[in-house]
Amino acid sequence: MARPLRRLGFLTIGLFDPDEPRAGHEATLRVIELGERLGFDSAYVRHRHLQHGISSPLTFLAAASQRTSRIDLGTAVMPLGWENPLRLAEDLATVDVLSGGRLQPGISVGPPMQWKHVRDALYPDTADAEDFSYARVERLLRHLRGEPASTFSGQQGIEVFSERVQPHVPGLADRVWYGAGSVRSATWAGAQGLGPAEQQRREARG
Repeated sequence: MARPLRRLGFLTIGLFDPDEPRAGHEATLRVIELGERLGFDSAYVRHRHLQHGISSPLTFLAAASQRTSRIDLGTAVMPLGWENPLRLAEDLATVDVLSGGRLQPGISVGPPMQWKHVRDALYPDTADAEDFSYARVERLLRHLRGEPASTFSGQQGIEVFSERVQPHVPGLADRVWYGAGSVRSATWAGAQGLGPAEQQRREARG
């Protein structure tokens, strides 16, 4: 039995002229503003590392969050091979706070694209030791859920330290979805509670 469409979103690459990058970024911000006015439910941007496209989606979405009020903002998808899960958790939480809880983070794993060409610049000392498996996703989710990231919390001088990632946003980990590229990865993502299908089931129960 056919069911009516509940949500509609769009994806934009955010291309720009390397000689005038601001114009392209500004144009993409206006596209997202227009999408909100037209009634779209979500807007997604891609990672374009070492290309003439949005290379820092979370920085970009932080700006988009201040020019919109309703539309969900997401990444489709963020390759974790380029990221430190702890630092990424901080960035995700910060953008979610700025957006009022509208962030929809999409992630994936595996070696970075053009790995043999970028490995020495990206991980000059640890390239052979980096783990690009599902474990990188699990690390990110633990940080987002508020599990300890440090063995110390408390005050030291005028500095106050937390044992978990700050800001802590309850529920953000439940909005993370996984860009599966195979039946195996889709099965794994489902078992972890990741993905739009799982989110739709949660919404239906709610």
